[in-house]
Amino acid sequence: MKWLAILSMVLATPAAAEQHLAELYQSIMSCESTECIGEAASFCMENEEGGQSTVGMMFCLLDERDVWDERLNVAYQEARAFAKAMDEADLEYFPEYAVRDQQVLEAQRAWIAFRDANCAMEYGAWGSGSFRQIAGADCVMQMTAERTLDLIAYTGTLR
Repeated sequence: MKWLAILSMVLATPAAAEQHLAELYQSIMSCESTECIGEAASFCMENEEGGQSTVGMMFCLLDERDVWDERLNVAYQEARAFAKAMDEADLEYFPEYAVRDQQVLEAQRAWIAFRDANCAMEYGAWGSGSFRQIAGADCVMQMTAERTLDLIAYTGTLR
């Protein structure tokens, strides 16, 4: 009977953690400020087995980055659709201003190149030290989250 009680406590913990991770996922998906950036990674580092190791921290950061990247892709598509609609409205009388869709595309391509170079620099700053993995993953996660919020603001500001 004692083992059954211990087993139920052990089995309840991962379910509670999964529930909390699902809540953090929803929090990221509805986040509109920089305050929530890093919350899911921090929770993972504190609660997942191995989350305090270098590799564990890196994977926690990359897991949060993946959620932000999913949201970034949606925000980017919405920004493109918004820009196309604005271009169509201006095309007849002001065709010289009907270039927003192309500008969003070029800005995103330039941002990707900048993010990659910037995070490679952050990674490289640590030389052969193991912290480079954490620094590189954190950089990509932070920049992806911030870019997501920038694109959301772009469509919200101009409406």
